Amino acid sequence: MEENHASSIMGWFRQRFGKQRNDSDQVKACKRSQACSSRPPDPPACSSSSSSSSSDQPLPWALSSSFRSSLTYDVFVCHNEEDGDLAQGLASFLEAPSKGLRCYLQERDCPAGGAVSSELLRAVQDSHCWLLLVTPNFTRDEWCSYQMHQVLSEGPMSQRIIPAVLNMPRSQIPLELRFLYTVDLNASKEFGYALVYKAVLQYLKDMSEKEKPSGASQSDVSNRQHSSH
Repeated sequence: MEENHASSIMGWFRQRFGKQRNDSDQVKACKRSQACSSRPPDPPACSSSSSSSSSDQPLPWALSSSFRSSLTYDVFVCHNEEDGDLAQGLASFLEAPSKGLRCYLQERDCPAGGAVSSELLRAVQDSHCWLLLVTPNFTRDEWCSYQMHQVLSEGPMSQRIIPAVLNMPRSQIPLELRFLYTVDLNASKEFGYALVYKAVLQYLKDMSEKEKPSGASQSDVSNRQHSSH
């Protein structure tokens, strides 16, 4: 009877403390599982076949044409000095590696010591397109008016002249420019900058295309002359 009593006591101890040990083991296992699940996943490995950035894209073919290289600048930027930040922002956009245009800014590119009027005229003649930043400051500036008339005398009624208008209604645009297509910078400067880029690029493409047939015809004439001899 004592043996049965001892046996029952031992059984109670095993049942009691064995259960606590099993519960403790389960708690530890649960904690380890939670720690593993709470750890952030390892970052994905970088793929060697990542897409190339836009700056790696090739520039339009017109920018490597002989017509384009015939002049030093793609865009002459005419602006009032109080609109200098706007002009520099636009030039930075056009000159970005993904765009690749060459801009002339008087305060940056005019050589020191030269006659401003002479250097200005030379820059106008050495640029494919002329951008006029038409603002209230522009219309009050006699120097901007002089530059505008220089541009108009070089290429009247031409797609080379690009007025970009900011902070003024069309009714206040100089009369000399109202017959031209204008770029509106009021709604979105970035969008307006993109339109300026497209206009310049389209002009370069059109003129480069016109050069191709003339080049071919001159080659044909030269070949015929050689064959006749």
